[in-house]
Amino acid sequence: MKTRTNRSTVFSMKFSVIIFSLLMLSSCDFLDENPKSTITTDNFYQTESDAISATNALYDYLSVGTQGIFDPSFGGIFFNDYWVFHDLVSDNAFETITSQEYRNLSEFNHTPDNIRIEFYWQDLYKTINAANVVIDRLPAIDFAENRKQHLISEARFIRGMMYFELARTFGDVPLMVEATTDVSTSYKPRVPRAEVYQQVIEDLEFAEQNLSETFRVGKGRPTPMAATALLSKVYLYMGQFELAAEKSKEVIDSGNYFLWDDYADIFKIENMNEGEIIFAVNFSGTQSEGFKPNQYLVRLLPSGLDQDGEGPENAQGWERPTDDLYDSFANNDRRKSVTFIESFTYSDGSTVSFEPHFGKFWDQEAEPRANNTDTDVIYLRYADVLLIYAEALNEINNGPTAEAFAAINQVRQRARFDGETERNVLPDLSGLNYQQFRDAILRERRWEFVMEGQRWGDLVRMGKLVETVNASGKENASPAPTHTLFPIPQRERNINNNLTQNSGY
Repeated sequence: MKTRTNRSTVFSMKFSVIIFSLLMLSSCDFLDENPKSTITTDNFYQTESDAISATNALYDYLSVGTQGIFDPSFGGIFFNDYWVFHDLVSDNAFETITSQEYRNLSEFNHTPDNIRIEFYWQDLYKTINAANVVIDRLPAIDFAENRKQHLISEARFIRGMMYFELARTFGDVPLMVEATTDVSTSYKPRVPRAEVYQQVIEDLEFAEQNLSETFRVGKGRPTPMAATALLSKVYLYMGQFELAAEKSKEVIDSGNYFLWDDYADIFKIENMNEGEIIFAVNFSGTQSEGFKPNQYLVRLLPSGLDQDGEGPENAQGWERPTDDLYDSFANNDRRKSVTFIESFTYSDGSTVSFEPHFGKFWDQEAEPRANNTDTDVIYLRYADVLLIYAEALNEINNGPTAEAFAAINQVRQRARFDGETERNVLPDLSGLNYQQFRDAILRERRWEFVMEGQRWGDLVRMGKLVETVNASGKENASPAPTHTLFPIPQRERNINNNLTQNSGY
């Protein structure tokens, strides 16, 4: 397995992501990692097939990413850092990898020079630029208008998702809604986060209105209800609780989704993009080249399990659960036995035990060797919408309503059940005041979404990051108010003099 590391020989060339995006736009390399012929912007965007190919290429940016001389990297937005960051820069996980960049994140010592943060910023803007190309070029192509609007809506959903991640991670950021065609136009200043959120809303509302199930191709593509669900989350982060409640209620009332009876069923290969999965990023280990499959199992499962053709082949155990996270679960909470792996039994009956690691993403029946996994990265699921609805109602009414209790209790009830047996644990919540319910939501989200890209954002928006991490006793962690935003990468600021820095960095 390879992760993107700081290779000084290549990265001494200080190319910004904007310049790289311009180069990609000129050659259209994003359409094919190994192009069979020369394609330029002058001869490519001519037919419906071209439009479909350009839109399909966006999904590679989410998963496998792009590679080339100016981008010596492996994987896209959801390959590693999206879900690593949120639990590592929190009270949930600590780092064991030798890479100092990840260790600094775990210990809250990250700086604007952190290469992991720089890669993440670049990946987000490369994906946005690719989406902008689709949004800009497709209107001029002559084919069915409803099909065209659907493809543009897919691009706008992805662009909205990327700007949501930028806004909640970095705060004020440059806003680019047209494809980069001239380097001179790329060095833009940051705009207020509220303005970025407004663009996110416009993109998601457009997608909500124009995405079509008729033209949706396979799984891993956004639906109108996925746009509605993401809008509910965006409004929650903005503190617009009435709209968050309205949008989450639309998803609930649609009847399109349900909670699996057993928490473990969420992460089974056969259930990917089914049941409660609203939007997930597709990965395929079996069809990958090089190091493109999902990295959950490589990064999270304990090393040393590969013996005599059994067990994970390339597990490293780089991100580990904190004692505070592990101990926070009730012993009979089904999520505890699914989230953590503490032993493994071989076919000869021998068992190896180890300290708790994250095991929730390993479908041992479907993928017993667990290296090149087909597991998707789940971005939105129904349990999230239920908890958004509960939280929003609590904020609107300065205390939980009956509907708020019903929503959170649905999630808790599932955690009592393993598909066969219900345990006497996690009773339904009742009789809580505003603050007690708010605290209960934060705890429930912690147990429900371990390593799913949620914890840091939840702690930040509830104003709990510093006190919660300090109270957890996480070793070597020194959180500060500064860490409610990530730093703007210094290399980007060196190239773009219009970029200011977040306070404290």
